[in-house]
Amino acid sequence: MRIGSVAVAHPITLAPMEEHTNYPFRLVCKQLGASLVCGERVDACDVAKRDRRAIKLLHTSPTERPAVGQISGNDPQVMADAAKVVAEQGFSIVDLNFECPIRRLIGRGEGGALMADPSAIARLVEAVVRAVDIPVTIKIRSGPDAEHETAVEIARLAEQAGAAMVDVHARSVAQSYVGGPDWSVVARVKQAVQIPVLGSGGVRDAADAVRFLKETGADGVAIGRGCLGNPWIFQQARALVTGGANVAPPSISEKARVVLQLVEGEFDFYGNHLAVKRLPRVACYFAKSLPNFAEFRDEVQGIKSVTEFKRLVREFFR
Repeated sequence: MRIGSVAVAHPITLAPMEEHTNYPFRLVCKQLGASLVCGERVDACDVAKRDRRAIKLLHTSPTERPAVGQISGNDPQVMADAAKVVAEQGFSIVDLNFECPIRRLIGRGEGGALMADPSAIARLVEAVVRAVDIPVTIKIRSGPDAEHETAVEIARLAEQAGAAMVDVHARSVAQSYVGGPDWSVVARVKQAVQIPVLGSGGVRDAADAVRFLKETGADGVAIGRGCLGNPWIFQQARALVTGGANVAPPSISEKARVVLQLVEGEFDFYGNHLAVKRLPRVACYFAKSLPNFAEFRDEVQGIKSVTEFKRLVREFFR
């Protein structure tokens, strides 16, 4: 698959997830088989004025390429300025988020609020395409709600405006993440445009990823919550879709290795204070299958350093 000038080796990719797809997590997913990784959404207004936190969230390196930087906003000039910063940071692709259902974004007329205004999305895509040399992609949903499906119209308009790919989350904005996805909307978008189409929603294991690709005809699948605590899903799904040998589930020692890599990466990336605050959630995703998970969950709440966390892993992941 090619997204504009960017070659993507296979169709198993990492979906953007706010507060999850940071640089350390993307490196893990890349190492475990994701062909394309996408950073978490960042407000375009903060990126355009080079806010320190926004630039931190847009950290990347050649190790994870091809990689996507994602921004959201509703002002064409601000989005264009922010996209230039994304390109300067070294991302291969800039993605425009028109699907996020977070209330504060909806209230500002950004993210998923724009699914009700296809022409506004077209103007934003056109402005960003003019501003940068890297491919511009969009992340959308089926529509603002169950009664109004705008995905096909938006995809067509975005293609005309110069978008290089469309990624469709197969739920409406109003639905958020509640209830099952409707994969058929991804198939309708795929039939409507010539550019590559990715899709997401409800992919929890490798078999789901294969079934998604077969049922929708999409060029790729973007795995979101299904990879939290299970980044091996990328290896497993890649093997299934490329005809390789089945990849066995990770051993307990492999889980220990990966959770340590991720946590050490977060301490390096965020610093001790923020990494400690994030630690219980990050670590517990990987520990849910432990027979004494409840005890682990209680003990990780008191961890204050990487050294203490290593001790905890040695004790429980054995």
